[in-house]
Amino acid sequence: MRPQLLILAIPALIFSHAEARAQAAASRDNVAVIDIPAPDHDFGQVYREGKFSHAFTVRNRGTVDLIIEDVRPSCGCTAAKFDRLIAPGGTGKVELEVDGSQVHGDFRKSAAVKSSDPYHPSMTLTISGNAVPYVNVAPEGTVLMHGRYGEKAEQTLTLTTNEKDLDFKVLGVRSNIDDKITYVLEDGNAPGEYLLHVYKNPKLPTLSTYGSIFVATNSTKWPETAVQVHVMTKGSIVITPSVLNYGAVRFPGENQSGVPETRTITVSRPSGDFKIEQVTVSNPNYRAVVDAVTPGQQYRVQVAFTPPARKTTAKQTESGEMIIHTDDPREPAVRVQLIARSQ
Repeated sequence: MRPQLLILAIPALIFSHAEARAQAAASRDNVAVIDIPAPDHDFGQVYREGKFSHAFTVRNRGTVDLIIEDVRPSCGCTAAKFDRLIAPGGTGKVELEVDGSQVHGDFRKSAAVKSSDPYHPSMTLTISGNAVPYVNVAPEGTVLMHGRYGEKAEQTLTLTTNEKDLDFKVLGVRSNIDDKITYVLEDGNAPGEYLLHVYKNPKLPTLSTYGSIFVATNSTKWPETAVQVHVMTKGSIVITPSVLNYGAVRFPGENQSGVPETRTITVSRPSGDFKIEQVTVSNPNYRAVVDAVTPGQQYRVQVAFTPPARKTTAKQTESGEMIIHTDDPREPAVRVQLIARSQ
C-alpha cells in the first residue's frame, strides 16, 4: 500500500512546488498575481422576473498593484462592476448581475476578467442557475387563436406556482380583447393547479391582432401575470404570391423616364363566389389592372411598377400597399405588400 500512497502524493507535491515557483518568480519579477479562489457560482433556482447578482473575490498575491483592466460578459444580459485597483496582498470584487427576464430555465453565463497579471492576463468567471417564473403558464409562449371564419379555436392553459411556501390561488382573470376571446377558469387536478380555457370568437372577420390575458393571484411577489394572445381569422381568399417583390430595378437619372416592369398575382378562392370591386395602391408608381380568369373564383392582377428618377447615389427603395376590395363582407379588403429597390 505504501507505494500507492506515494504515487497519489506526487501530483500534490508537484502542484505545490509549481505554485511556490510561480510565487517566487512573481516576487523576483515584481509583478501582480491575480487569484480568484471561487471562479464559478451557481445561484440555484431564481425568479426570472427579477435581477440577481454575485460578487466574486479577487486577490492580488503579487508585489505590485493589480489592475483590473476590463470585465467582458459573454452576453448583454450580464452586467459587471469591479474594483479596478487591488494593492499587493489586498482583496477586491468583481460583481456580475443577470437580468432574469433575459434567461429561461437552466442557464450558464461567463465573463472574461482582463488584468495586468502577465502570467494570467485573462481569467474566466461563470454564473449559472435555473430561472423560473413565479407563476407557471403551460404551454409557455404566445397563445395562438387562429382559425377561419366560423371555425373553433381554443386552448387550455395550466396555471401553477414556483413559490414553495405559497397556498397558490388565482383571484381573477381579465383581458384587453374581450370582444375577440372568451375564457373560463376552473380548478385543476391537483391542489394549487388551475385550468384556463381560452376560446376565439368564431364570428370575427378577417384580422390579425395581439392582446393580453391578465391573471391575478395571491402572490405578493408577483400578483399579476400577463399572457400574450395572437388572434387571427384566416381568410378563404388566397393571394399568390402574398408579397410582390420586384427585386433590383434600374432607376432612371434626372429628366429621364423609367421603364415599367410588370408582375402578376393570382387572387382565388377554393369555394364560394366573390368579386373584386376595386384595387387601390398607396404608391403612385404602381398601377394595377384586374382580369377575370374564372369570374367569381379566380382573378389575375397585373401590377406595373414605373421606376421614378433616382434621388441619390445610395440605394433607393419604393414600397407600397395594394388593397384588393371585394364584395365579401367577411373579407372586404385583402392587402398585398409591394417593394422595389434600385440597382
